[in-house]
Amino acid sequence: MPVAVTLLRLLVAVALLYGIGRWIASPTELLDAAMSAQPRWLLLAAALSPVGLLLQWWKWRRLLRDSMPQVGEGDILRSLFAGFGLGLLTPGRLGELGRGAGLSKDRRRATALAGADRLLSGGITLLIGLLCASYTAPSLALWCVGVIGASGTLLWYARGWGRPQRLILWYQRSALADVTGPAWAGNVIAALLFNLLFFAQMFCLLRAAGPLSVDAVVAIPTMFALKTMLPISLMDLGVREGAAVAVLGVAGVTATIAIQASLMLFALNVLAPGLAGLGFLFFGMRSMSRPTNSKRVEFAHVC
Repeated sequence: MPVAVTLLRLLVAVALLYGIGRWIASPTELLDAAMSAQPRWLLLAAALSPVGLLLQWWKWRRLLRDSMPQVGEGDILRSLFAGFGLGLLTPGRLGELGRGAGLSKDRRRATALAGADRLLSGGITLLIGLLCASYTAPSLALWCVGVIGASGTLLWYARGWGRPQRLILWYQRSALADVTGPAWAGNVIAALLFNLLFFAQMFCLLRAAGPLSVDAVVAIPTMFALKTMLPISLMDLGVREGAAVAVLGVAGVTATIAIQASLMLFALNVLAPGLAGLGFLFFGMRSMSRPTNSKRVEFAHVC
């Protein structure tokens, strides 16, 4: 079943990208737009990517060390990149919940922490996006509120969280109960900075094509919020670009520039870390599963 879902979402991504390239902006137009972009803005966007990785590492480390203090620094970094690799293969980067694949034990606890980390970051994205949408497109903001409210209600009762005692019991048994208040606060602050950095990168990529209006700048968070609400394609391909055209187009940004900027952002923040993560999953997991030669060393020592 998971393989079938993944293939379906891959087909959705291919169909969306084909439609965009066929009827909205051809590959030639996108290439011309990329070639005419101002290099200094592109370099600035690229320079912000390591800062984003550092923020993600810090907020993940803050949660993990609070709940699982026995985890080493190397394991923290490996689990983060394992999540990047798995996120590359899933819609909405939901595969990042599998950061526990980079740990040798306590993977269930790591999954709960990764879920909380993603939920907080996504919640901040939606909140900022809705606030900006209320300025640029009030009707879209109301629609988003309705969708979020309905989805949240269905999830709440589908998971049985409508009974407070069950939710409290689950929380007490999970890794989340071991995380202190300062750690949660630090994660929220880092998630806010991470979102602002994403918005700044998108601004730089759009600005590389020319000046932007105030409406276009304010619309950037709304684009991310809309993408977050529609995790229907693999790696969000097609959805991200469609959201960019729909939201930024209202603010006067041409479809070609919006699509080109969103694809560049995907390459910087999703594709590059994801490929590094897949490399770890392939080589790192092989080394973790490789049998040790401790018996041979012990025998040599005895002899």
